[in-house]
Amino acid sequence: MRGHSVCLAAILIIAPSTLWAASNGIPTLDVRPVCRGIAGQSADPGVGQRDQTETFKQCMESEEAVREQLKQVWSAFSAADKRHCVTLATTGGESSNTELLTCLEMARDVRVLRSASSGKETTKPSSSLSMPEPAATGPIAEKEVPKKEDNEAKSEVERAKAEAQIAKASEVSAQRNLADAEAALKKAKEEAQRATAEVEQAKAEAQNARESEAAVKRKLADAEAARAKAEQACRSSDTTRPGLGGRLRRWLGRPGTPNP
Repeated sequence: MRGHSVCLAAILIIAPSTLWAASNGIPTLDVRPVCRGIAGQSADPGVGQRDQTETFKQCMESEEAVREQLKQVWSAFSAADKRHCVTLATTGGESSNTELLTCLEMARDVRVLRSASSGKETTKPSSSLSMPEPAATGPIAEKEVPKKEDNEAKSEVERAKAEAQIAKASEVSAQRNLADAEAALKKAKEEAQRATAEVEQAKAEAQNARESEAAVKRKLADAEAARAKAEQACRSSDTTRPGLGGRLRRWLGRPGTPNP
């Protein structure tokens, strides 16, 4: 009666983020909180909000793909495992289809192992000379067997929960590493584009400098040519035209000009 009450309490303790019909259908988990957490952990402050949005989108798409996988294998799991794993997946405020599927698969594997172990024990031949086991009587026998099974069940639940948490942490780490790699790749592309633009700008500035230097040389050559031409013109004028003193002497030496 006590074990029945515990199971009933476990069925009723389901997080508000889970919508699970009483007909034991596939639950609709609100995976947005866990995806927001993954996007926030994997964000690069230097990149901006666009990569956070992309990581959130990829996480939601991954969770939807896992839900589609759940639809295909849901009927293969026992009702007890479904109740237990739904409760486990919705504990803590964040729900994940990935965690739910991992829990169901682990619970199924544990049941298969226990069933195989029980089959071997029941088929083991017994010796005809062995003494019969004393029959347990009284209230002690009624309590010892359920207590042992309860302890084993609790141990399996704790182990399954720990392994599910490890799997969830590994998934978060993988998605964070993927987001970091995408951010680093984007940053490298931006730096390469910036370096290419700087090289092109340097080439253009060097070309402008060469053109400016050529223009200055042309102007200097033109100035030198003009100066040489002016000097030559001055020399030609001095040799072809008499000076003021010569003209005065010729005028004073004319006949009929009175001497002072």
